[in-house]
Order: sequence, then C-alpha cells, then structure tokens
Amino acid sequence: MNNNLKDIVDSFQKDTVQTLQKLIKIKSVEAKAKEGMPFGEGINETLHEFLKTAEQLGLKTKNVDGYAGHVEIGKGDELLALLCHLDVVPEGSNWKYPPYAAEIHDNKMYGRGTIDDKGPAVASLYALKAIKESEVKLNKRVRLIVGTDEESGWEGLKYYFKKEEQPDIAFSPDAGYPVIHAEKGILIFDLNYELNEDDRVTDNRSNFKYEVLSLKGGNAPNMVPDSCELLMRTEHGKTLEKKLYEFQNENNLELEMESLKNKRFKLISSGVSAHGSRPDKGVNAISIMIKFLQKLDKINLGEFVDFYNNKIGMNYYGENIGCDFSDQVSGKLVFNVGQINYREGVIKTTINIRYPVTMKKEDVVEAIKDSIDQYDVYLEMKNFQKPLYVPKDDPLVQTLMKVYREISGDNKSEPIAIGGGTYARAVKKGVAFGSLFPGEEELAHQKDEYINLDSLHKNTLIIASAVQELAQD
Repeated sequence: MNNNLKDIVDSFQKDTVQTLQKLIKIKSVEAKAKEGMPFGEGINETLHEFLKTAEQLGLKTKNVDGYAGHVEIGKGDELLALLCHLDVVPEGSNWKYPPYAAEIHDNKMYGRGTIDDKGPAVASLYALKAIKESEVKLNKRVRLIVGTDEESGWEGLKYYFKKEEQPDIAFSPDAGYPVIHAEKGILIFDLNYELNEDDRVTDNRSNFKYEVLSLKGGNAPNMVPDSCELLMRTEHGKTLEKKLYEFQNENNLELEMESLKNKRFKLISSGVSAHGSRPDKGVNAISIMIKFLQKLDKINLGEFVDFYNNKIGMNYYGENIGCDFSDQVSGKLVFNVGQINYREGVIKTTINIRYPVTMKKEDVVEAIKDSIDQYDVYLEMKNFQKPLYVPKDDPLVQTLMKVYREISGDNKSEPIAIGGGTYARAVKKGVAFGSLFPGEEELAHQKDEYINLDSLHKNTLIIASAVQELAQD
C-alpha cells in the first residue's frame, strides 16, 4: 500500500462525508423529462452538483447533455473507467430516519443512495483527487463516469457511449467485495391480462360479489414491493372483513381494510422491501394481496387470481412458471414481481428476472410462454441486459483481488457471482468491485439504507489503490 496515498485519503475524510450529505439531500429519482434534463430536475441537479464539486477539487469534468458525466485524470492512450450512478430508486416507506436528510447516527449515514450508489461515487471522486495529489505517474487516463438512470433503463449510459469512447478496462463500485466476476442476465417484462367484457365492472352491474375497481402496487421493477393497494366494491363487507382476519391469522401476513362510502372498501397489504435481485430478503406485498383474493368467491378478477397464485404465488425462483433454471457459475434464476397496475380493463404485472450467466434470454422467455399458454395472459418484453462473465484468473480480477486483500486483510474471500446488475456489463471488459464489505447489511433498495462512515473511508482508499495498480507506470 502506498502510505503517501493513504495519508492523502485520510485528509479528505471529512470532505468526503460532507459531499455525500449534499448529494443525498437531493432526491434523484427519475421524473418527467424537461428541456436539458432528460431524467427530470432531481437527477439533473445531482449531476450538476457532483461535477461542480469535482471542478472545485481541480479535476477535469464533462457533462454529456445531462445524460451522464465524467471526471478525468491522467494521460495516455488507454482508458481505465470507474462506473457509478447518481440516480436512486424511490424511497418506499417506514424509514426510521428521513430518506433525504443524510442524518448520521452511530457512525452511519442514512439516506436513499448512501450505498447505492452515491456513496461509492463520492468515494471514487475523492480517490481520483487523492491519486492526483499523490503525483503518482499514470500510463492511462482514468475516467470516473457517472450515469443518471441506472435504476430505470440505462438510457443515459447508452447515450454517453454514443458520444464518448469506450474504456479499455473498467470496474464499478456498485455491488460488494471482493470482485464480482459474474452478473446474471436481467429480463424486465410485463405479464398482461385483459379482462373480458363480462368481468369489467360498471356502476350499475352487480354480477359479482366482489368487484375490484383498481389495483396498484410497487415502486420499481427491481424492488420487492412493500405496499399494494386495492379498491373494491361489495355488499358483503362483513364477510370480507371476516375473511381478511382469517387470512392474517392463517398466514401471519399484514393486510388492512378501510371502509369507504358507497359500499367501497380499500385493502392495503404491507410487505418488506428488498433489492429485486434478492426477493428472498423481502416480503412481496403484491403477492400477499393476490394470495388473499383467492379466498373470495365470485370476484371479477377470478381467472387472473388463479393464474397468479398457480404460476407465481409467494415463490421467487420461478418454480411454477417454467423457469427454475440454474448453473454452477451463478446459481439459481431469481424471479421478482416488482409492480402491478389494473386500469381500463388490463392488469399489467411487471416482472424482473435475473437469469444464470450460461443461459440465453430466449430460452427463459420461451419457457415462461409455454408455461402460461393455458391462460389468457401475454408477455410483453420491456428491457434486458446480457449476463457478464470474466474468468477468475483474468488479470483484471486478480489485480483487484490483490488490492482488496491487502487493504481489508481478508484473504479467504474469492471472486463471486451476483444477481444484481451493474454498469460493468455496459463496457467491453469490466467487473463490479465494492462497495459493500462481507458481513455488512445489504440495504440497497430497502428502507433505512445507510453507509458506515468507516466503510466509506476504506472504500476511498481501496478505489484509489486499485486505480494506482491498474493505471500506474
């Protein structure tokens, strides 16, 4: 380890914390596009603030039309990139501390984006500043690229690479340590069910005991939804209430009912949010709601309820819908229901799948289509990302492992595969590297997201050391 580099990183520790606090206080969830702001005001403000801070640190910056930006040091023909993002998923509910206040308690900074991915982006920024201050001679240019819609489509990074060069090698501090050498493929699609005319309700129809008027849940495909809300009309309110209490007692799941006017009732199911790549760490509020609806006879969504509970249910490995695949490199396929919305006679259920690195997306899609063929449900593809795989013995992986082991003292951990997707798969050769340490709580996309300030500091040193190893003469 370069002791001079460590001393410089140590001297930036207070500035690193203050910079991160400024960024966390800006709500950078994707919003309606405006002129010069392709992903809304919050994301645009965050990008400007980040690049302004970099300029104040004496670093070279570029804003690529509001879609992304970069900070650059060094000289050379080859380019090493650090890939981060400044956008965040919606905050969800039931936080202990405000999600955009950046409060510090017990040496932890709480807020949406602290670990995913503003904290690592700030650590990367001060790592480049430390490299520059240390006067380490580099034989490559080093570019910290910050994207703006990583959580919702990657259009910002796609636009960026239409305007700017691809790096020769890269790493993304947007996952965990040690090195992520494999990332599962990602599929996002809708399962659409269109009600026939007899099942659609009007104000003067009473063919059903229970008439669902609206249904909505979830904040993003890559989050386990922590809430789902349903509006229903029925003359059997007491029976509905009884069935609800029975359901709660039988399943130990949270579901509430509110009585409204005109024989209408609001049902709200509550789950536990988690990252879409780890639905086993959460409880899906949408699945809770549809599971309860199975207890109701003569409901206008009957066929859809049967489909959902038979083919999806409370599972998260695709066991019942024909896609319970796995491989030795990356493990099991993961299946997450991220959102649901019912309006104008169509139920749209948004699915987020992480599939094994040795598989093709076409095989997964066809298996699902075959499994749901008996139902009046059609699959509409929205987005996909190919898997990432870099062998464990690749020099990039080995160099990063060397840096991690030297600074962390962890000589037991080996390169790993994950279900999450990082910007590393957007370049010709890249891996994810950091920023969560083994044993730390994984709270990306969950309530009470935080970063330990000691870990933030250690990340800055690891990133700086990795840059030095990969780009030094």
